[in-house]
Amino acid sequence: MIWHEQQVLLVRQGRPGHPRWMLPGGGVDPGESLTVALARELGEELNCAQVAVAEPCALVESIAPESHASGRHLIHVVFRVDVPAPEKIATGREPSVEDQAIQEIRWVARDAVLKLPLHPPIGGYLKGYQPGGDFQYFGSLWAP
Repeated sequence: MIWHEQQVLLVRQGRPGHPRWMLPGGGVDPGESLTVALARELGEELNCAQVAVAEPCALVESIAPESHASGRHLIHVVFRVDVPAPEKIATGREPSVEDQAIQEIRWVARDAVLKLPLHPPIGGYLKGYQPGGDFQYFGSLWAP
């Protein structure tokens, strides 16, 4: 999570007509720690070379039902991240973004996160997030 002036930074991915908004981040490459992977992913997605990754704040599992063809089981570890000069993070779809799956980058107000198709569906958590709060484990919050 990257916050600035009561807004959280979200990225939009997905197929046309089926947008998915999510926190910036991504997968872990072989040999990477979670924090190294997060710093790399933020560099790729936001062109943000310097980040300060704090301790994890939440964990969400996305477990596909047995009937779903993907068979996916994703684990989302949510970290609070501070970036230098967050107001300078370019919003909109930037051609310099290395991650071509990203279609848009946007600062979103707390109340507005509940109106977006957020994956995993943690809009209520984001709306009420306060620094220094207890670690949250959400279990499985599958959203196709």
